[in-house]
Amino acid sequence: MGLTYYLLPRLGFGDLPERMATWQPYLYASGQFMHIIGLAWSGGYGVQRKTAGAAQGLEGLGQMAGMGLMGLGGLVSVIGGLLFLIVAYKSMSKRQNS
Repeated sequence: MGLTYYLLPRLGFGDLPERMATWQPYLYASGQFMHIIGLAWSGGYGVQRKTAGAAQGLEGLGQMAGMGLMGLGGLVSVIGGLLFLIVAYKSMSKRQNS
């Protein structure tokens, strides 16, 4: 993502939308961090990673909270990824005149 932000203006595309391009990596990284922490938290309670639904064994509040944090982190990361696509599209749609 950072390399794309570096290369787009140098390849003749428009400037990046500063505010979005600044916040996007933080949003994406914080979502990934939340996802990792949620998985580690759930794993500490013995939640099964490679099973779905009721077979995971989500009986306690700690187990559900960890998986909820993991899911929220995944959602935040996806939003950060979509924001990356928006930033790149906006830059590519404004081609500089050479």
